[in-house]
Amino acid sequence: MAATLLWARVLGVAATGPHDDVVGAPGGEAAAGELAAILRDEFGVVLDATEIVAARTPAGFAAVWAAQQGEADRHPTVVPLTAAGPGTPLFCFPEAGAPAIALLPFARHFAAERRVYGLQAHALEQRGIPDWSVAAAARRHVAELRLLQSSGPYLLVGHSFGGLIALEVARLLRQAGHEVGLLGLIDTYLPGTARLTRTGAIIPTSQLEGRHPDRPADMPSSAGPGPLAADDGPALSPRVVADRLRQLVELPLAGVVRFRGTHRYDIFHNQGRILTMAYRPHTYEGRTVVWLADDHDEIEAWRGVLTGPASIRRIRGDHRAVLRQPLITEVAAGLRADLAAVPGIDAAAH
Repeated sequence: MAATLLWARVLGVAATGPHDDVVGAPGGEAAAGELAAILRDEFGVVLDATEIVAARTPAGFAAVWAAQQGEADRHPTVVPLTAAGPGTPLFCFPEAGAPAIALLPFARHFAAERRVYGLQAHALEQRGIPDWSVAAAARRHVAELRLLQSSGPYLLVGHSFGGLIALEVARLLRQAGHEVGLLGLIDTYLPGTARLTRTGAIIPTSQLEGRHPDRPADMPSSAGPGPLAADDGPALSPRVVADRLRQLVELPLAGVVRFRGTHRYDIFHNQGRILTMAYRPHTYEGRTVVWLADDHDEIEAWRGVLTGPASIRRIRGDHRAVLRQPLITEVAAGLRADLAAVPGIDAAAH
């Protein structure tokens, strides 16, 4: 996703461009103050609002926050999003190219109940070789979460591309004999029912005609660049074609080269698109709940993958809105009810 959306979700303000200085927009300073209060009250991190304003970008904020955390919390892929709570931990996987803190607004809904961890892509924020398949990323995350929680039942939630990671993590855990109490998938596209368009959007195959209602801004324009290309839609200008070629050249350098600012998030987002289309999920027999936005039509396809007890629900909004108000509260409330129905998840000490 565009890095601006990450910043906007954390601060709760509207984004207007791919790399805007959102804290400089009207209401940005007030939102920075609110974020400082959240960090203080829920995480014990004392960060002045002026430092958040000075950070100005998502990458700058992540660096300032990381500098304030203890050494135990400085992990390249695992970020605690809430303080410790009495309930079983909740492990959350963000969408492609998103740092774990993008899930902070979602995690806040469980702050008094359980510790929430965000697990982000390897090499996203520290140099390294990223995982080049969903299965490889899942194997890494299984090892990490088992260090944090030695035995099940495990609670997993994934948003968008993160849902595929969560699905594979859940499968690997069950395959190894561990219990997965609940798997939650928030507006995740199922490979085989979607296509990567030349604009860079992953959309259901039934929506290939015309403008995609989820990402109208992604339609190619002769005036400027856009996301990673595929093979449908109107002809692109030489300038846009050159931008597509640049992105393809940069893609193998994800994690290896430290691209400046938020550009690295965009490259990892492009990588996630490729991994999405290459992934072929196995059937999953565990307890699952799925939320799908109005523009997704793959309910029956999901039923073919989720062969155990599964609940598939519609969200009255599009892909961009599912983790924003008011829908984020609706999803969190539904998940809380689902967690309460899982036998014994909060009875064991972890």
